[in-house]
Amino acid sequence: MRHSYYFEKNLKTLEFLLPKNCKVLVNGEQGGFISRKLKHVRPDLTVDTTDRKMSGKYDYIFLYGQLGKSENIMQLLYETKKLAKPTSRVIIYQHNHLWQGILTLLEQLGAKRKEGIFNWLSVGDVKSYTSASGIEVTRIYRRTLIPVELFGLGKLVNKLAVILPFFDFLKLDQYLVCRVIMPETKSMGLTICITVRNEKENIEPIVKSLPILTENQEILFVEGNSTDGTREEIRRVLRKYPRKSVRVIGQPGKGQGDAIRVGFKHAAYEAVVLYEGDGTSDPDDVRFYFDALRSGQAEFIEGSRFVYPREREAMPFVKQVGNIFFAVWFSFFLGQRTTDVLSGIKAIRKDLYLRIYDNWGYLGVSDPFGDFELLFGAARWGLKFGEIPMRYYPRQYGRPKTNVLTHGPVLLKMAVIGHWVFRGN
Repeated sequence: MRHSYYFEKNLKTLEFLLPKNCKVLVNGEQGGFISRKLKHVRPDLTVDTTDRKMSGKYDYIFLYGQLGKSENIMQLLYETKKLAKPTSRVIIYQHNHLWQGILTLLEQLGAKRKEGIFNWLSVGDVKSYTSASGIEVTRIYRRTLIPVELFGLGKLVNKLAVILPFFDFLKLDQYLVCRVIMPETKSMGLTICITVRNEKENIEPIVKSLPILTENQEILFVEGNSTDGTREEIRRVLRKYPRKSVRVIGQPGKGQGDAIRVGFKHAAYEAVVLYEGDGTSDPDDVRFYFDALRSGQAEFIEGSRFVYPREREAMPFVKQVGNIFFAVWFSFFLGQRTTDVLSGIKAIRKDLYLRIYDNWGYLGVSDPFGDFELLFGAARWGLKFGEIPMRYYPRQYGRPKTNVLTHGPVLLKMAVIGHWVFRGN
């Protein structure tokens, strides 16, 4: 379309979906123009295929309306796979097939440029074809109910559509974020990351109970300036259990969120599992998270504490209600089912985590626990989600670090901004 409002709106969405400093290939009729307009992506890392054959390896491959114009969709998808790495993402952009009649009429009237679309595909069609070619759709973004300003009416309707989901199926623009399914070519090591502050009594029981799951494995403590001798206890324990490969780093900032951000960055191995340092999780559950990452079944995994029976002391009623509230809300605006947004065990591939690290804090709110940053980042960058039921027990030592009155408003603010960003970009 010729309208700058519409183009800028689509460009904003694409910039949201592409990380900084990634190598991007844009495959489409306007590839060169789009490449030059991407503000936060380095020009020297952006390639378009308007006048050249696709070659090389890329972090992101953007198929701009190409499936609708291709005379051999499966060949296009197979050629796209050759350009991908295990961490690559393919973004497929297309118009909603329900708009076929309207857009065709506007082209005939000369109200929009002719795009040459002859394959009007539904989201279901694309998911079937990509699945058959070894490409898996991990996230779908729908944008734009009215593609013109109409003296402000179009903007108003599109903003209302951010809040209300009833007309999502009618939205014009569809972005399908995909991963390329590839067998893991090398063995995967494991870092079990544990954030602790004033958890001295929990250190040895945790280290002693955590299983050794692979030859290349470490337990990494991120210690947050404890006053009860926690760091000294970690050093004593690492000497006592040399086979567990324990090491400790100091936390530069404050809060669990900062500890997770730094700890995952300093992980020595390819798979990173976050394990709660308060002794409330079952160490035997760690193997299931590691196996899911190692097999490629998932790239980001959350635990769910709402499956098995729990003792009443393990999670107070107010925290149960708040967690369920956020889980239902996030499932809606992230387009990804989740049942526990603050679980004590999570897992992620380190190479994909680095994209989250580079964009940590992009919502403008400091996450006190790090759970929302991980969840939002994994969704934004199109990681394959998984969820595993986990056992959850009451604390035996120490005191909880969470406070509903202090942390609740911060998490609520992050959720509101996240809703607007994920639904409206």
